[in-house]
Amino acid sequence: MGNTIKLEKDKWESYFNEWDKKYREGAFGEKEVQIEIVDKELGDQVETFWQPLIGLSYDPKDNDFEVVAEKHDHIIHNPVEVYVEEGENGDLLAIEVVQETGMKHIVLFRNK
Repeated sequence: MGNTIKLEKDKWESYFNEWDKKYREGAFGEKEVQIEIVDKELGDQVETFWQPLIGLSYDPKDNDFEVVAEKHDHIIHNPVEVYVEEGENGDLLAIEVVQETGMKHIVLFRNK
């Protein structure tokens, strides 16, 4: 079990750029992601079942968080909160992104 922290919005871009750079350099090995959506009206849904991760990014200009998997590009518009669960070496175990509507996007990571 890892350490869960809330990231302040002014840190989102640098945090995910740095993690993505380390990931592409092989620091965390190959990852797969599963993306789940939790919404009061729609219920809980799995949008993407375990797929190889390509990368993560946050664009402050458009206020979009993006998870790119091998067969799916998941964009979260207008996030208001981001929580990350990190392992011992700074590796990501999970990300929870909350939109202003209250909808939650949960990105789970596992080693390939």
